[in-house]
Amino acid sequence: MKRLQLSAPALLLAVCATTGQTPLLSEFDLTGDPLPPVRHVTEMKVSGDTLFFVHDSEESLGQLFLRRAVIYLADNHLDISPEIGKKDDGYYMSYMPYPFIGADSRVHVISQDDREIYDITDDTALVRTKRYLMNGETEVPIPLSGYIQNIFMTAPERYVFMGREPNGGRQYAMRADLKSSRIDTICQIAISADLQTWMPNVGEMVFSPKRDRLAFAYRLHPIVEVFSMDGTSLKSIRLGQDTFDRSTLNEADFEDLNPLHTVDLTNTSDYIYALYWSYRYDERATRFPSIIKFDMEGNIIERYSDIPSPLCRIAAISNSRLIGWTGNRFILITL
Repeated sequence: MKRLQLSAPALLLAVCATTGQTPLLSEFDLTGDPLPPVRHVTEMKVSGDTLFFVHDSEESLGQLFLRRAVIYLADNHLDISPEIGKKDDGYYMSYMPYPFIGADSRVHVISQDDREIYDITDDTALVRTKRYLMNGETEVPIPLSGYIQNIFMTAPERYVFMGREPNGGRQYAMRADLKSSRIDTICQIAISADLQTWMPNVGEMVFSPKRDRLAFAYRLHPIVEVFSMDGTSLKSIRLGQDTFDRSTLNEADFEDLNPLHTVDLTNTSDYIYALYWSYRYDERATRFPSIIKFDMEGNIIERYSDIPSPLCRIAAISNSRLIGWTGNRFILITL
C-alpha cells in the first residue's frame, strides 16, 4: 500500500509563470423547471452541452436532488430539467445521487446511500442496473465505511473513487473491479505522517482518462498532488502558504475555523482547474477567489486571480470555459 508523502524539495511553489489575469464573467439566465431556494450545490459535471448538478434546498433535511441543464452559450442560458429520479409517487430512486461520466461518455449515477449504479433514461428517469460499486460480497483490502466520493469510471466495470475507513479513520484513493467484486487501494491520501485521519485531509480528486492518472487537491492545505494509477507521486504543487491550525482538530467546527484552500477541482482532457480560496468560509462574500489552471504533469499554466464574484463550485465546459456556482446563481467563466 502506498502513501503520498510530501517533502519540501518536491513541492513547487506555484506563484511564478502566472500573470494573474481576470476572467470574463457573465450570469446565466435560467429557463425550464424552477429551482427551489438552494442552500448548497454539492457536485457539478458537464457532459457535452449539458450540466448535471446536485443540490439541496432549505427544506430538504439532508436530501440531495440531481438535475440536468442544457447549456446554451449563444444566448447564455441554462434550460433546467425537473429532478432526475423522482418517481410518480413523489419518492426518489436515490436520496444521495452522484453523477459520473462513464467510459461510454454518458453520464451515469451512483447512489451514495447504498452505492448502487443507475442509468439515466428519458432525460430524468433513473433505471436500476442492479450493480453496486461495493456491497456485502465485495472483497476489500481494509474495512471501509459506506461513504464514497469522487467516483470515475476508468473502463467498463472498473472505477476509481475516494474511500474511508470507518470511525474517523484514514482515506484512500481506491479502484474497484465490479466483474471480480474486488476493491484495492491505490494510495493513502494524507498531508503528513502526523495527520493520518480523513478529517484534516479532505479534498477533491479528478481522473484523466487521456493520461491515466489522478490529481488530488486538499481543502485545508495549499497542496495539489498528481499521481499515477499505481500510487506513485508524480508531482506536488504548492498553491499558497500553510494555514492549518492543528489545535482546532479538537473542535467540532474545525473546518470553519481554518482557511480553506482548494474548494473544488474540475478537469478537461488537457487541463485541471482548481478553485482556490485561501480564506475562511465565513469570508466568502467579501474575499475574491482564484482559479489555477495546470496540466496533468503538474505544470502551472495560469493563475486567474481576484475573480470579482463569490465562487463555491466550478465545472469545465472546455479548455477556456467553466460554469461556476456563486451560492445563488450560475455564471459562465471565460478564461
